[in-house]
Amino acid sequence: MEEVGRVIFWNVGGGARWISYALMVVTFIALIYGLKKRYAMWKIGKASPINFTERLGERIGYFITNGIFHKSILREAYPGWMHFFIFWGFLILTIGTALVAIQDDFTKLIFGVEFIKGDFYLIFSFLTDLGGLLAIIGILMAMWRRYITKPARLDNKPDDLIVLVWILVVLVTGFLTEAARLAADPKPYEVWSFVGWFLAPMFPSAEKGVTYMPHAVMWYFHMLISFGLLAYIAYSRLLHIITSSFNMMFRGVEDSPRGAIVPIEDFENAEEFGVNSIDGFTWKQIFDLDACTRCGRCQDLCPAFATEKPLSPKQFIQDLKTEWERIGAGGEKNEDGIIDTVIKEETLWSCTACLACQVNCPVSIPTFDKNIEMRRYLTLTLSKTTSETRLLFKNLQQKSDPYGMGKRQRTEWTEGLEVKKAAEEEVEYLYWVGCVASLDDRNRKVAKAFTKILTEAGVSFGILGQDEACCGDPARRCGNEELYLGIAQGNVELLNEMGIKKIITTCPHCYHTLKNEYPQLGGNFEVYHQADFISKLINEGKLKINPTVEGTITFHDPCYLGRVNGVFDEARNVVDKVKQGNFVEMGRNHDRSFCCGGGGGRIWMEEHHGRINHKRIEEAIDISANTVVTACPYCLIMMEDAIKDKEKTETMKALDLSEVVVKGI
Repeated sequence: MEEVGRVIFWNVGGGARWISYALMVVTFIALIYGLKKRYAMWKIGKASPINFTERLGERIGYFITNGIFHKSILREAYPGWMHFFIFWGFLILTIGTALVAIQDDFTKLIFGVEFIKGDFYLIFSFLTDLGGLLAIIGILMAMWRRYITKPARLDNKPDDLIVLVWILVVLVTGFLTEAARLAADPKPYEVWSFVGWFLAPMFPSAEKGVTYMPHAVMWYFHMLISFGLLAYIAYSRLLHIITSSFNMMFRGVEDSPRGAIVPIEDFENAEEFGVNSIDGFTWKQIFDLDACTRCGRCQDLCPAFATEKPLSPKQFIQDLKTEWERIGAGGEKNEDGIIDTVIKEETLWSCTACLACQVNCPVSIPTFDKNIEMRRYLTLTLSKTTSETRLLFKNLQQKSDPYGMGKRQRTEWTEGLEVKKAAEEEVEYLYWVGCVASLDDRNRKVAKAFTKILTEAGVSFGILGQDEACCGDPARRCGNEELYLGIAQGNVELLNEMGIKKIITTCPHCYHTLKNEYPQLGGNFEVYHQADFISKLINEGKLKINPTVEGTITFHDPCYLGRVNGVFDEARNVVDKVKQGNFVEMGRNHDRSFCCGGGGGRIWMEEHHGRINHKRIEEAIDISANTVVTACPYCLIMMEDAIKDKEKTETMKALDLSEVVVKGI
């Protein structure tokens, strides 16, 4: 009985093996040469230490989950499955090719052992055909999407078409080679190679003992273009197979808290601050540029782009990449730098620092870390900024708050309330009120509501009162690191002198700064946002809430509470306790929530384009929401303004989380 299996170099002559070896050597020389050149280009950036082996298990796990099994890529169905089919199709084919090489060049050659035979051969044949078919389906889906449906976020370059056609030809010729072999040497069990079996009737039958030319020609052609495709990886968009994979491990497992801005090294002795040339970025930031696949997901989720501001995160990264490739290829630096020549000032100031681009990027590319370096250069090195930010800096410097209202007005909201001063009495928790809740009339109601909640729950707390200053977030995110350090260092010294250990705040921006950025200055505190603290009080039975909010209620995720710090369910659990009507999510929520437009210093700037808060409130209107709950002073201001602008004040209102809780006490 004939053994089930096949001869690897069937019908192609004895020299085929050595030709394939020679081509493999040439391929790897070309590939390594290209990668070496790329590596040299990555290294034009500044040194940036990374301990890759630290948390190695997490890094590998993240890559397996999001790279191999496509968790992050499959967030969008069509492009996700398209890429899944291509990736897994080629992964199966690569494993199959590797098994053939192991058998033919190692186990058979040295030990005389063949394992691709019998039942294993049948399974092997089926899976490799399945892999090839999946890859073809994926490539055709990509062509349809890129050249027929043409989503606005995609741009096309000649390399895109070259890669897709080249891959398709490799896959099709692989199947045609198989079909020619089956036509010339038909065996009943080869039906397991179902694609080749289906195509075999295309080819004429062969004479025994004579080289079957259709198969031989197809085999050599397929081998040649396959090795060519491998070599092309280092010179085309296919390089993302390497760069995107590593970036997932570099960036997917974050070495510092998400959204925490990296301090300026040796600030006291630095002669220049920020970045105005490509080689001013770190090698890791440059590697980000090379890892970008131009998929455009960041652009779709960017609030600035959605409101016709001159910022597309995708284009931002690609413009920097183009400049980097020009410099890396030996081009001369522009004497004026990259600001206003590569990236416009208005583009830099359009960003709300919401991190939607970074968090939803399939390969974890941050954008704001590059933006903030250029803002720093404008603000600190050139002393060049907008009129609004100049006023902001002046107010922060002279009055310690963005409004310029001064310390005496910080405690006006406490009139009629018995609130302890943390400097005068020992308390367990410091309530960090924040500038907006202390000085903005609308948000003062939030401070009062939260104080009532803490009092009702019997929490030992106090405030700094007139000793409280801005946390420094607006200055830092507008690029003024010097002003931020002056404010933040003073706050850290004060809090440490007072022996403060636990802090609660109603502002996500204060929360993020106190929790994730003050440790850079020696301020290590246990920090709570009102959402997780109120949820904690309810779970501990210290706070009883009755459902009182009628109608349709929804929750707007503040960027620096949800997307940046991962606090999603706590706020919704609290809302669930107070609702008497029904809770409905807006179209974009959780990680994909849409910004209010106030972050990144934008709340202190005039709006000259479409309004982000209008876009957001339209989502609440679409679900007929009567109450929009949020947990951020910026968001509350922006949501209320949008409701007024949309003339929905009679049917819709915006409330802070503390305000809806107080209604139910």
